[in-house]
Amino acid sequence: MNISTEKTAGWANYPRIVAAVARPENRDELADYLHHTGQCIARGNGKSYGDASLAPNMVSMLGFRKILEFDREKGEIDCEAGVLLADILPLIVPAGWFFYVTPGIKAITIGGAIASDVHGKNHPVAGCFSNWLISFELMRADGEVLTCSRSENAGLFWQTCGGMGWTGIILSARFRLRRISSVHLRQKTVEAGDFEALWRAFEENGHWPYAAGWVDGLSPRHRGVALFAEHLESDAPDMPLRYEVPTPKNIPFYAPSGLLNPLSTRIHNYFYHRKNKSGERLADLESYFYPLDRTLNWNRLYGRRGFVQYQFCLPENAAYDGLIRVLDAIRAHRQAPFLTVLKKHGERPPEAVHSFPVKGWSLALDFPRTGGLPALVRRLDDIVRASAGKIYLTKDACSAPDLGRIDPAAFGEEKFWSLLKGRILSGG
Repeated sequence: MNISTEKTAGWANYPRIVAAVARPENRDELADYLHHTGQCIARGNGKSYGDASLAPNMVSMLGFRKILEFDREKGEIDCEAGVLLADILPLIVPAGWFFYVTPGIKAITIGGAIASDVHGKNHPVAGCFSNWLISFELMRADGEVLTCSRSENAGLFWQTCGGMGWTGIILSARFRLRRISSVHLRQKTVEAGDFEALWRAFEENGHWPYAAGWVDGLSPRHRGVALFAEHLESDAPDMPLRYEVPTPKNIPFYAPSGLLNPLSTRIHNYFYHRKNKSGERLADLESYFYPLDRTLNWNRLYGRRGFVQYQFCLPENAAYDGLIRVLDAIRAHRQAPFLTVLKKHGERPPEAVHSFPVKGWSLALDFPRTGGLPALVRRLDDIVRASAGKIYLTKDACSAPDLGRIDPAAFGEEKFWSLLKGRILSGG
């Protein structure tokens, strides 16, 4: 087994640490490594933004990348934890299946999807990844492998979903897929001149299964665009679907750190808002679900200093006022988020104690890392805390420790310490 010392980071290139990275190729090597190493964190494809998979000892799971079974009749797939969503799509889409829940990039591992309990643009109707998870295999620190499901080791099942890796290392998983008969979607775009109009667009179009909004973080009135979508039905549902991935562009080197600044962001926002006029059009799976994947290494646009994504969720009763306070605070601190994404969230299973979304609204903000950013993050933390909100640990790099952390009291201290005896240290 290869173990190398590397300088590494998450997708946002901040923070960066020096770590010993192990690359086991089978379960025996992994169990032996855990026996001799002790504390470590599993790492997938390194697409989490902050420090979620960073620790002095890291285990790369990319050696576990086999698709074990695809049941074309039931729409179920069984695969190892290092398999990427991008590995699965060319197999399932031609057969008429898609993910119930998918985040905005497809280069993430199944193990990472479970550890983060990822959500997508359809949380009010489909929930998180765990809603469609049947079972998974989990290796504990002593090398024991447990099968976890809603009926077998159910406590570990729910504490692993969204648990950021502290319960063990996921080896494989089985989950359900949803039927589709077309690779196309009907997409509706709604322009909004201010935040109230954007909010109203979500409320008036709540029957659309997919919804996400873009907010101009530099606009005094917080103008934006809402994008809604639904899968189209094919006239020939029995015909194999054609899944095509356009050749992505590549950012071959790091841009100067000041490239994304208030001026360039204003220009970008002007053209983005101008491009997205109200109306309906045809979209495909790639363009609607994975627009960021059309550019390889887009994180290099932020320069070597990297960036920080601040993503938080506020409960329904505090969301509107809290979001306005956040957007006003950003303008007051003169920071320029290059990307700002708004989503609405629904109920979640009561057992999913570590899942990020609560019934309410979330906002994700990408900030170039500047000297004034830490002060803004502290201010945003105060607003989120006062609104009884939480931050997304998969994206977190510098928020206060009390926001969104795993709370032993949430499911009983005795159970927590019992499970913790064989834990794998979370790097979050």
